[in-house]
Amino acid sequence: MRDSSRMTTDLLSDLLHVARAQCRLSGRLAAGGSWGRRFDNLDAVKFCAAVEGSCWFFMDGMASPLPFERGDILIMNGSRPLVLASEPHLTADAVMTPLAADGNGNYRLGEGNDFVMLGGMVQIDKGHQRLLLGGLPSFIRVGSAQPEAASIGWLLEQIIREMEPPVRPGGNIILAGLAQLLFVQTLRAYVMQSPTSDGGWLKALGDRRLAPALAALHAEPGRAWNLEDLANEAGMSRTSFVVHFREVMGVPPLTYLTNWRMRLAERELSAGASVAEVAEAVGYTSESAFAHAFKRVTGAAPGAYRKTFESRRSVALRGTVDDEAATAF
Repeated sequence: MRDSSRMTTDLLSDLLHVARAQCRLSGRLAAGGSWGRRFDNLDAVKFCAAVEGSCWFFMDGMASPLPFERGDILIMNGSRPLVLASEPHLTADAVMTPLAADGNGNYRLGEGNDFVMLGGMVQIDKGHQRLLLGGLPSFIRVGSAQPEAASIGWLLEQIIREMEPPVRPGGNIILAGLAQLLFVQTLRAYVMQSPTSDGGWLKALGDRRLAPALAALHAEPGRAWNLEDLANEAGMSRTSFVVHFREVMGVPPLTYLTNWRMRLAERELSAGASVAEVAEAVGYTSESAFAHAFKRVTGAAPGAYRKTFESRRSVALRGTVDDEAATAF
C-alpha cells in the first residue's frame, strides 16, 4: 500500500533548496515612446515583472511577439535572448543598447513611463546550475488573469512600495524576501497550470502520474528503489511508467534517482560531511561504489569535491567571498 505521508513531500521546495536558488532584484526599467531592446544575459535564470502599462516580448522559437501586460511575470532560463518593444514590429531589429541606472536603481528607455517593469536574477549554487536550468523551459509566462494572479499582484505592490524613497529600516532584507516569494509563487502558478508542452522536472511536478513517484523518491532517496516500486507509486505498469518518465524527464527513472542522490551528496559534502557519512545517507553500502557513481555523475571524486568547499569556506572566513551579483538589464 502506498504510504500517503510521502505525498506531503514538497518537491518544488526540495529542488530549489538543493540548488540554493535565491532571487535578487536588479532594478526597475521605465520605457516610453517608440522603443525596442534585446536582453542577451544568457546562462542565468532571470525574471521580469510588468508593473505599469504594457509592451511586447519575443524569444527565438516563438511564432510572433506576445503582449507583456501589467501583472504579468516572465521567468527565463537563459537559453535564449529576450526582446522587449513598444510595438510588435520593433522586436525584429531590436539591439542591446547600453542602459545606465540612476541612484535609485532605475533604468530608462526612451521618454516617459508608458511601460515599467521590475527585473531580477536568480542566483544558483554553481555546482547545481544544471539542476535548475535543466528543469525550466526557455520561458515561463504567468498572466494577470490566472488563478494565482492575486497573490502575485500583492507581492508586486509590496516590492514597489519598498523600492520607493525614503529607504526604510530593514528594506534590503524585506526586498530580498519579497523577490524570493515572487519567484517561487510564479513557479507554483505555472506548475498549477499543469503544463503539457515543456519538459524537465518542473513539468513533472504538475503530472498527476509522476508526482507521486517523485514524492516517494525524494522522501526516501536512500531507499533501494526498483522500477516496480516506483511504478506502483505512480499507479502504472512498469513499462508505461518507464516510457512516460523518460518522455517527461528526459532520463530513465533510475538514472534520475542516481543524479538526485548525487545532488544531495554535493550538498552534504559542501557542508562538511565525510564521504562515508554521505555514502550511507544516499543509499550506498559501499563507499567505493558511491565514489564511483559520484565521479561518473559530477566529474570529481567526492573527497576532492569536499576539499574544494573546505577551501572556499576558509576564504569566506577571511572575508574575501566573491560577490557575483548580476543585473537583468
